[in-house]
Amino acid sequence: MKIPFIYKISFALSSGLIFTVLNSIIYYFFIENEFTWGRFIFNMIFFGILFGFGYLFLLKRMTDKLMKKIDIDVNEEEQELHEGPATLFRGIEGVGGKLLLTDKRLVFKSHRLNIQSGETQCLLIEINKVEPRKTAKLFQNGLRVTTNIGEQFDFVVYERDFWVSKIKTTLQKL
Repeated sequence: MKIPFIYKISFALSSGLIFTVLNSIIYYFFIENEFTWGRFIFNMIFFGILFGFGYLFLLKRMTDKLMKKIDIDVNEEEQELHEGPATLFRGIEGVGGKLLLTDKRLVFKSHRLNIQSGETQCLLIEINKVEPRKTAKLFQNGLRVTTNIGEQFDFVVYERDFWVSKIKTTLQKL
């Protein structure tokens, strides 16, 4: 899994800012009743780097280990085109796992840390529409796959536009 640099920066800044504001409030009310910009800026930089980049580093290592353990069976007549970490929404739960695109189907298999586990697959000939969507009406990392019978699969993926393009290109070749 490759996390884009802009995600790393925005996560580091937002997590550093949140922690710094909370830390400043606690420090003000419970320790000194004094606010200093120097302490605020130091906390922002220090904890932004520590939590922002440190957490992403640990998250990447854990995700890579989980992804290696997920094995999706591919038939001999199938060709793997693209795979990556993904989250599939099953009801209210976001189920983490791996998404695989072959020249015949789209397959999602969950990792072992989920409540709902298993494999979900959709033959490409059954796919009616693939479109980008926003997650929580805010983040542009969602992907919606709609089948011919109206069934919808909502995923969260990295490189959403690449996934949409790759699936559409593969569908056109059928």
